Amino acid sequence: MKGKKLFLLALVFALAAAGAAYVYLTELEAQSKAAARLVSVYVPAAEIPARTKLNPSQLKRVEVPETALHSDAVTAEDQLVGAYTRERLLAGEQILASRLVYTQSEGSLAYKISPGHRALTVPVNSVSGVAGFILPGDYVDCVVTIDPPETAEDVPAETITRVVAENIRVIAAGQHMYQEDKQQLTVETITLDAPAESVSAIILALERGSLRLVLRPVTDTAAKSVQPFRLSQF
Repeated sequence: MKGKKLFLLALVFALAAAGAAYVYLTELEAQSKAAARLVSVYVPAAEIPARTKLNPSQLKRVEVPETALHSDAVTAEDQLVGAYTRERLLAGEQILASRLVYTQSEGSLAYKISPGHRALTVPVNSVSGVAGFILPGDYVDCVVTIDPPETAEDVPAETITRVVAENIRVIAAGQHMYQEDKQQLTVETITLDAPAESVSAIILALERGSLRLVLRPVTDTAAKSVQPFRLSQF
């Protein structure tokens, strides 16, 4: 009986010692962190290939001493908005802003193109470009006026005006890729985010006909098509 009491007493003392040690180590860790002045930084959870759009599932936050923090490291979530990797990122390394490219920044046109689309630049003037009121982010229809080739019977072809592609997003006006609160941009080119299947038709319309861009209203969600018109309809 006496041995059992001694065993229980020893167990109590052991638990108390373990608890005291845990508290001491916890306090020591807190003091070490405070002394090191740890900061939170984003790192890849696994290797991320170049030209990859970043999302939270690919990243994790870790704490590093302030002295080990790179001056260009990404430490805030808003630094990842619209970000793509410019080059390959290794797991666990600090993500540097200089190794990212942003869709909202100048010089990153390739990252503004929608999947399955191509960037296609068309020449415009004050008439075909809607007097400079076509801005990045607007949507346009591509309308061509063209004389089809003559028939085998040498019957004169009839001039027709028709839509080549509709509801196409504008990704640049001249070299401007965002609006900058401008109401008008006098430019000589407009770059379109064109579906791949429409690219050849738009280029052919440019080469063989007269192409105009028709600005769509912001609230036009019905996608009502512009009907073709022949010369004989006048």
